[in-house]
Amino acid sequence: MAFTLDQVIPWGRSFDEYRRIFGLTAEDLAGSILGVGDGPASFNAEMAVQGRRVLSVDPLYVFSAVEISRRIDETYDRVVDQLWPILDSYVWTEFADPAALGRH
Repeated sequence: MAFTLDQVIPWGRSFDEYRRIFGLTAEDLAGSILGVGDGPASFNAEMAVQGRRVLSVDPLYVFSAVEISRRIDETYDRVVDQLWPILDSYVWTEFADPAALGRH
């Protein structure tokens, strides 16, 4: 069984996840960062709170926060439910399982 989507879905990541995924150093974070395809990630907001500079661009941003939230709600179960049968296809070190990913 494969994980399939018929279109792009909004699914975001946190500042700490971005930092680990991209290996961002203190020096990287002190500079200006361009985030492309960031979706509903909180990275930009968390950087702003820290007084850091990041510009995020994503076609998703033509939608309002309410519309983005609604789309996340519409796709949430589809994403999480498809992961259970294929657990062994993923490394579950960041999150214990699909339910933990979904709660994130």
